[in-house]
Amino acid sequence: MGASRVIHYIPTTEDVAKIRFSLSPLGESVYSLRMLASAERRRRHQPWVEDVRTRLKAVDLRMLRALIPARGYVPDFLTPAPVAGPAGFADELEVVRATPLEHFVGEVAWMAADPGTPAEWRQEAAPLHRRMLDDPAWALKTISRLLETYWRLALEPCWRHLHSGLRSDVRSRMQVVEGSGAAAMFRSLNERVNWSDNGITVRSSYDYQERLTGQGLVLVPSVFCGPEVLTMLPPLQPMMVYPRPDVAAFWDRARPNRPSPLTALLGGVRAAVLEALTVPASTTGLAEQIGVTPGAISQHIAVLRECGLVTSKRVGRRVVHSLTETGEILLRSALAPSARIA
Repeated sequence: MGASRVIHYIPTTEDVAKIRFSLSPLGESVYSLRMLASAERRRRHQPWVEDVRTRLKAVDLRMLRALIPARGYVPDFLTPAPVAGPAGFADELEVVRATPLEHFVGEVAWMAADPGTPAEWRQEAAPLHRRMLDDPAWALKTISRLLETYWRLALEPCWRHLHSGLRSDVRSRMQVVEGSGAAAMFRSLNERVNWSDNGITVRSSYDYQERLTGQGLVLVPSVFCGPEVLTMLPPLQPMMVYPRPDVAAFWDRARPNRPSPLTALLGGVRAAVLEALTVPASTTGLAEQIGVTPGAISQHIAVLRECGLVTSKRVGRRVVHSLTETGEILLRSALAPSARIA
């Protein structure tokens, strides 16, 4: 597993045109479970780890832990590439539930034999792997149920903060594109990522070269995946999951003694709407992200629109909301003191 090993994406012009950012609540659930399996990584997330351990005491997560090693391959069906546009945990979980059983069996078998996973973990998980392979329909149903339970207890309570931090990261990457271009943006993602005339490379524990075929590349920020950059290769939707920087400062800002200036000014929900709209979103998407009803979002959007902070337009059957220039200035000004402290 030397540092010279790389994942090498060779994109076509069509792939470059389809590069996009997206968020994955299901992916964050899986990456957080992977983080919990490593004592070294847990230290970077200590405030969250201490909180979540209490809530998970009564939950038997052995089936999930047998699929998510501390290092090495994690079955692809657990982390499908998020679709374009707003999507919630429930939507992504339905994709997991619909995994063809032959894919499930093939990926679990590959993982169970992967030399990149810890030998001690493989030995301990072997009985559960055999049971999964003997009855994949039962296993997939059980895994989906456990993922839903884990999300509800561990990630959903802090998803608003996670979502805001991940959206903020996407916003910063787009600003790099605007100022310096796509190559500079890719290099800004992580020290393991590089863009050159030969394509996009990611330093990895594996060695693959894949020529993309027009599907594009999905870039997904993650609070929990670091220090690795995780990849998905064709024929699946190509995807790169990169770690959001400054994790310690991120969790520090989540503590209740660090109130948001926007919350003090506008109230909790309206502040959350502005923070979420660093990327345009629909009423339903905002409701799911923030955890209130679509009707409540519509009322708050109306007030923000009257104040000149938000604009709305119809796109097909949906109404999509975005920040005005005034809204962007207010958001940047409110976040700037936290950034300086961090």
